[in-house]
Amino acid sequence: MINNTKALHDEKIKSLTDKYVNEGFQVLIKPKTDELPFNLDNYQPDMIATKNNSGLVIEIRTSLSRISVERLQTLAEEVNMHPGWHFLLVTLEDIEAKSLPGTSEQLPSWQELTDRFDQAHKLIENNEIEPAFLYIWRIFEGALRKRAIDVSIPIERFPVIGLLRHLYSLGELSISQFDLAQACFEVRNRLAHGYIENLTLPVVHNFDILVRELLAEWKVEFAISQLSSEGLTAFHTWFTEFYTASPDKKEELRRNLTLQNSLLFALELCGDLINEKQKKELNLNDKQVINVESDISVFSPKGLATFHAWFTEFYPAAWDKQIEKDVTQQETLLSITGSPTLEPLTDLDPWTQSLIGVIQLGEENPTENYVDYLEEKYG
Repeated sequence: MINNTKALHDEKIKSLTDKYVNEGFQVLIKPKTDELPFNLDNYQPDMIATKNNSGLVIEIRTSLSRISVERLQTLAEEVNMHPGWHFLLVTLEDIEAKSLPGTSEQLPSWQELTDRFDQAHKLIENNEIEPAFLYIWRIFEGALRKRAIDVSIPIERFPVIGLLRHLYSLGELSISQFDLAQACFEVRNRLAHGYIENLTLPVVHNFDILVRELLAEWKVEFAISQLSSEGLTAFHTWFTEFYTASPDKKEELRRNLTLQNSLLFALELCGDLINEKQKKELNLNDKQVINVESDISVFSPKGLATFHAWFTEFYPAAWDKQIEKDVTQQETLLSITGSPTLEPLTDLDPWTQSLIGVIQLGEENPTENYVDYLEEKYG
């Protein structure tokens, strides 16, 4: 049995290697620690595949069983911190896909999933219950896979039941959500395989509520994770006021968001006639921030409480990551200014390249300026 498992594992490595090479990737099998592009402690992947300025760190498993997804999530987060690099878990039980793992698979955006969910309601309104249920399931499964990617859980290619179980075990789904999803999965299977299923409107209604809640929650959390430092600070200020506000004050804040959206629409029509300085004079936040605030402003009390619990943990962690990033950039500056020559410093990210440009222009002590910036920003 062990030899058979090893043979399957080696066969998968060879198959993937051939496919990646045919697609123009450079592949390294079982790379040693000093052959990895960055430090991953003592971890040795099955292979790495690189092409242009991107790369994949790949682990191959023959089965979904005995996989420590939590450990792999930590690895994925570390790999994903490096621009152009992604961690990929491949198993023999993965769903079939036309493209190579990690290359061109695409999932709908959160907005596209939300728009499709709204379309599903037209089917319900027309009393087309079965088509509506199957369409909502498709949206739900897409949301599960997208959520896995967003939070660096490398299971987006798993069969849906494995996807559900791992997302539940890592706290992305509550026990009640998991139980409902499992029950709906059984209904979906019977319908998809041609069996007669007594599908009632209450079942569709409960599933509809589950998907609506998860879409709203995960869409907002992703949008917040994409905010700039300034945008995140602006949102934090707004949300602190909104969460503790009285009902009348909440309504006033909602009206203010409506006004800001109208002003932003007018500014977009004006194009370059309105600059960033004038936006600040009008007390307008970035459009991305306003969109997030608008979404959260219509959350139910339960949804608002759930989001508050998540954001309370997310906000300080986000700043910790920003500080870590700034410190890393400071160390990069020190390594540049301490280097006897700039010739070896090629293929760097745009931020570092811009610093090299500053140094080449002869600015004095850019490192000291940046250290002063860090001390002013973080104390």
